[in-house]
Amino acid sequence: MKFSNLRHEARANVLRRRYENLRPQIDAADPAAKSACFGVVKSSFEFLSRRYASGSSAERNQVLKHASKTIHQLSDAGDWPRALGLTIIMFNLEACYLPGNDAAILKEATDTLLKEAWAYPEPQPLRGAG
Repeated sequence: MKFSNLRHEARANVLRRRYENLRPQIDAADPAAKSACFGVVKSSFEFLSRRYASGSSAERNQVLKHASKTIHQLSDAGDWPRALGLTIIMFNLEACYLPGNDAAILKEATDTLLKEAWAYPEPQPLRGAG
């Protein structure tokens, strides 16, 4: 086995463990937080997916670096639901390009979350009392 495959499989293992640590946050999120998280998924997945899929390896790394910076900025600002939504997208996209069982499990788990996000109802506007 090539060294790069071992490195990529190790990356998949790390991402899978990170996902497993994040999943309870998603499950425990209140409706407003879940709506914000899934809103990021709905509004950004297609764009990021196309950009990631069409990019070279170096361009994909740039997308990951930019996403990571954005995730940290959102998190530092206390906007963990949106940071979580972007994290779900990036885990899903990165899992597509990684070998091994951990990557396959991560891809399946994040595909399930993406489907959940697309099915999640949009927040209803508040109606005035009257």
